[in-house]
Amino acid sequence: MKYLAYALGTLILGVVLVIGWAWQTVVWYPPVVDVATSCDQPVAPWPDRGAATQSPVRKSDNLPIEAELLSSGSRLIESSRDSSPPNNSKLKVMSFNVQYMAGKNYVFFYDVEGGPDNQPSKVDTELTLDRVAEIIEDENPDVLMLQEINDEHDSRTYFVDQVAALQQRLGSQAYPCHTSAHYWQAGLVLHPNVLGAVSMKLVTLSRYPMTQARRHQLPLMDHDPLTTRFYFQRAVLESWMATESGKPVALLNTHFDAWGEGSGLMQSQVATTSAVIDSLERQQIPWILGGDFNLLPDDGNRQWTLLTEAHGQGFDEQTALAALSDRYRQIPSLMDLTGSHPEQWYTHFPNDPSVSGPDRTLDYLFYSDQWQLNDAYIRQSDTLDVSDHLPVIGVFELSEQAPE
Repeated sequence: MKYLAYALGTLILGVVLVIGWAWQTVVWYPPVVDVATSCDQPVAPWPDRGAATQSPVRKSDNLPIEAELLSSGSRLIESSRDSSPPNNSKLKVMSFNVQYMAGKNYVFFYDVEGGPDNQPSKVDTELTLDRVAEIIEDENPDVLMLQEINDEHDSRTYFVDQVAALQQRLGSQAYPCHTSAHYWQAGLVLHPNVLGAVSMKLVTLSRYPMTQARRHQLPLMDHDPLTTRFYFQRAVLESWMATESGKPVALLNTHFDAWGEGSGLMQSQVATTSAVIDSLERQQIPWILGGDFNLLPDDGNRQWTLLTEAHGQGFDEQTALAALSDRYRQIPSLMDLTGSHPEQWYTHFPNDPSVSGPDRTLDYLFYSDQWQLNDAYIRQSDTLDVSDHLPVIGVFELSEQAPE
C-alpha cells in the first residue's frame, strides 16, 4: 500500500505540475491593447480623394468589375456606378475565414457530435494554402481580413506560419502591410482532442499603410475556471489605414463565438463591437467591419426556421445581429437575404456529412454611412472545397458628401 500511495501521489503531483505549466503558457489579454502594425516596404497612403483610378480588376478575366457586371446583366447594389464620384479611389475588401487551412476533407470533433477528426494532414494544409492564394490573386482585394489563421506556434498545423506561407505564395501580389491579434494562444491545451500548442489569430493585410492598431477583447463564454483559461478569447482587431487626405479609415476584423445561443453572450459581443463603432462614429472616421459573426441574419427568421427544421441547429430565434443590422448597412444586405435567391448569399458550408452545400449566412461586411457601395458578392462557385466559410467581398468608395 505504501508504494501504491507513493505512486498515486507522484502521479497527482505530475498532473498538477503539467496543469500549472500549461496554465502559465496561456496568453491572457486586457480589455484593450495596442498591437503592432508594419509594412515590409514603403507604400503610399490610400488615394481617398482626388485620384482617378481604375476599377478593381479580377485577374481571371482582366475586366473591370463594372464591365463584367454590364456584360452579365447583374444588378448594382444600393448605387449606380454612373453616379459615383469620378475622382475617388475604390477600395476592395475581402473577409475570409480560412479554417486554419484545413480544407474540406474532414469532420472535426467540434463540427458534429462524434466527429472523428482532430487535425488536418500537412498535405491538406499545404494544398489549401495554394487554393487560398489563388483566390486572393484572382480577387486582388486592397484589404484582406482573415479569421482562423495559425502561426508557427500552433501544433495542429505543424508549426507553420500560415501568413508567411500565404505571402510567399502570393509573390509579387503579397501584401506589404499587416497587423494581427491572437484569440487562442497557449503552449499546451489539455483538451483530449488537442493536447498541444495553439496559436490562432485575426489578420488584416493591406496594400496601404496602417498607422495604428488595437485589440478589443470580446466578452468570454461562461465556463468553469479551468475551461475558461484554455478557451478562445474572441476579439475585434481595429486598424487605421492611412489616406492621402489625412483622414484615417478604420478596418475592423472579428470572429465571434460559436455555440453561444441562449447565454446572452452573442448580445454582449455585439454590444462590445458596437461600442468600438460608436467611438469611430463620434470621430467621424469611415469604417468597415468584417468577419465571421457566427450569427444568422435578421431576415425574418427565414434561415433560423430552415435550419431548425432540418437540423435543430442552435441559434437564438431573435438574432443578436439585429442590433447592427438596424443601424448600419451590410453585405449581404437584408434585401438580398430576403429576396428570391438568398442562397446566393450563404457563407457557411458546414463540415457535416448530412449537408451538401452552403446553408446559412454567418459572415458579413458592415460599413459606415460615409461609404458608397459599388459591388458586393459571395464567392461561392470555386471555394466550396477550400473552407467551411466562403469569402465575402465588397467594393467601396467614399461618398462625395460625407456626413457632418
